[in-house]
Amino acid sequence: MATGTAGKLLIRLGLSSTNRSIFMLLLVWLLNVVWLATNYFWRIATVQVLVGVQVLLLVYGALALVAYVYWGIRQVREQDAPYAGVLVGIIVAITLLYLNVNLLQYVLKLFS
Repeated sequence: MATGTAGKLLIRLGLSSTNRSIFMLLLVWLLNVVWLATNYFWRIATVQVLVGVQVLLLVYGALALVAYVYWGIRQVREQDAPYAGVLVGIIVAITLLYLNVNLLQYVLKLFS
């Protein structure tokens, strides 16, 4: 596995492979949608909490993107995997982060 401190940190955060990183990005997006839908219908949290949770999920999503790039480049170097798989994953990850940012902007516009 990872021998460097960056790899150990990513493993502790639950981002131990490329597949796990993409899964976590999907999970972050799903949690964002569920959090917004729940608060839209039942108004459980205040605006500050609503935005704070979304920002934390967005930060974790950005870390998942960094982890995906880290493990993808490592896999390319060690196993001679094609770069195309890593690039497609990066495009998917950036798209999910873009959707999360749009959700955050929607919440800020909705409650301002």
